[in-house]
Amino acid sequence: MTNVEKQKNESNRDYAFRVIKENIINLNIKPGIMISEQDIAEELNISRTPVHEALQELSKTKIVDILPQKGCRVSLIDMKLVNEAVFMRLTIESAVTEEACRIASEKDIEALEENVILQDFYKGSDNYPKIMDLDNRFHEKMYQITDKMQCLYMVRLMNIHFDRLRELTLETGVSSRIVDDHKEILQAMKDKNSDSVKDILQRHLNHLYIDEKAIRKSHPDYFSE
Repeated sequence: MTNVEKQKNESNRDYAFRVIKENIINLNIKPGIMISEQDIAEELNISRTPVHEALQELSKTKIVDILPQKGCRVSLIDMKLVNEAVFMRLTIESAVTEEACRIASEKDIEALEENVILQDFYKGSDNYPKIMDLDNRFHEKMYQITDKMQCLYMVRLMNIHFDRLRELTLETGVSSRIVDDHKEILQAMKDKNSDSVKDILQRHLNHLYIDEKAIRKSHPDYFSE
C-alpha cells in the first residue's frame, strides 16, 4: 500500500478513507485481496477505530466486502457496478460539461488548455499515474466552473468501480486516445458548442467498453463472474 501525507484538518477517519480508496483505485491493493485493519492502522500511525469506520463507509459503495469473522476483502470488479457508475457519471457530467461550455471564462479555458498540454507531455513517457491525475483534474474543472462540487463528491464515490477499470485501460496503451478526446472537448469549449461537447464526452466515457475484453484477458482474476 502506498501511503500519502495527512492533510491539514483531516480527521483520522477521512485520512484512512482517502488512503484506502486511492490504493484500491490505483490497484496497489488488488481486487480480491484481504485487508487488515491492524496493518493499515500501523502504517498510517493511527488507531484501528478510524480504519474500521473508513472500511465500513467504503463497504456502502460495495468496493470492499465485510466478511463476518473473516475480515475485509477488496471486491472483484463487477461490471454491473461499473455500468451503474458510468450511467451516473454520464447523466450528471454530461449536464455539467454542457453548462460549463456555455459559461466558461477565458481563464477557465486557459486552465483546461494548460491541463491538456501537460497530458500531451506525460503521454509520451507513459506516466500513467500522472495522466490519470490530469484526467481527473480536467473533468473536475467542469464541476468547478459550474459550482457543482457536491455533485462531484457523489459521482466520485460511485466512480470507484469505474476508476479501477480506467486504471487498467491505461495499461492497454490508450492514453493517446484519452488525450485526443480531451483536446476535442477543449476545442468544443472554445467554440461554445455545447451539443458537440456533450457528444464527445459520452464517447470518451464509453471507450472503456472497447477495452473490457482485452483487460479481462490480461487480468481474469480481477473480475467477478
